[in-house]
Amino acid sequence: MFEVSPQPADLGRVRLAVTDLDGSLLLGDSSVPEGVERRIKALESVGAEFAIASGRPLYTLRDNFGDLLDELMVVADNGGLVVDHGKVIYKADMPVEAYRHMASVTAGMGDCGFICGLDGCYVDAKAKPYEDFIRTFYKKCEFVDDLTKVDVPANKFTVLFPNNDALDRIDTYRERIGGSFQYCCGGIMWIDIMPEGVSKGSALERVSQIMGIDTADMAAFGDAPNDAEMLDTVGFGYMMANAVPEMREHARYVAPSNEDRGVLTVMDQIVAARRAMLDA
Repeated sequence: MFEVSPQPADLGRVRLAVTDLDGSLLLGDSSVPEGVERRIKALESVGAEFAIASGRPLYTLRDNFGDLLDELMVVADNGGLVVDHGKVIYKADMPVEAYRHMASVTAGMGDCGFICGLDGCYVDAKAKPYEDFIRTFYKKCEFVDDLTKVDVPANKFTVLFPNNDALDRIDTYRERIGGSFQYCCGGIMWIDIMPEGVSKGSALERVSQIMGIDTADMAAFGDAPNDAEMLDTVGFGYMMANAVPEMREHARYVAPSNEDRGVLTVMDQIVAARRAMLDA
C-alpha cells in the first residue's frame, strides 16, 4: 500500500472527476460502493461533473450502473468507445485482419484471446473454465473454437492471463504481433490491444473538447497500467493506495485504497474545496 497524499491546496479547480472501476471505484467483490450517486449530485451542485473510464465494455457498465449511465460521460473499452449521456461520440475500429492475426498469435502461444465487439465478446473456448470470472467483466460473451474465423465490428483485442503474469509478458506480445497498436495491462491478468492512439488518456482529450473542460481541471483515479496515460493527461492524477508499483511515476497524488472508498473520499474533498472557492 502507498501512503495517502494530503489534499492538494488547489483541488477546488477540479470540474470533472473521472474514475477507473476495477481496483479504483469498485470494491474487491466488483460491487459499486454505496453513496456514489449522492456524491455525483453533490459534484453537480458545485459546478463539477463525474465520468467513468474503464476497460469494461459498455454493456457490462450498464449492468453495473443501470440508467445512471445515461446521465454520465463514459469511456469504455480503455478509450475504444466514448459515450456522452447515452450518445456514442467516438468508437475505435480494429480491422478484421488485425484481430484475426492477434488471435492466431495468441493461440500459438497457448493463451486465451478475446475479440471485443461493441455488442458482445468472442472468447477462445480454452477459457471456458474461467467463465464465471470472465462474465464479471464481459457480461455478453460467446465461446468459440476458432477466433480467426470471427468477423464482427470490434474495437479491442484482449488476452487473459490466469497466472497473473500479464505485466511480464506484454513485451513478448508487442514483438510477436508487430504493427502499430496500443498495448496496455489492465492489472496483472489482462493485456488489451487497441488501435494506435487509443487509450483512456486520448479519450479524455476528446472529452475535454466536448465538455469544454481543460484537462488541467480534471481529476482521475486509477490503479493499473491501463490508467497511466489518463493520470498523465489530467491535472490531478490520483493512483489508488492499492495500485501496482508501476503507477508511481504516473501519479501526482495517492488516494485511499478502493476498499477504503478512496474515490468517494476525494470526491468529498473536491465538493468541499469547490464550495469554499465559490463562497469566497
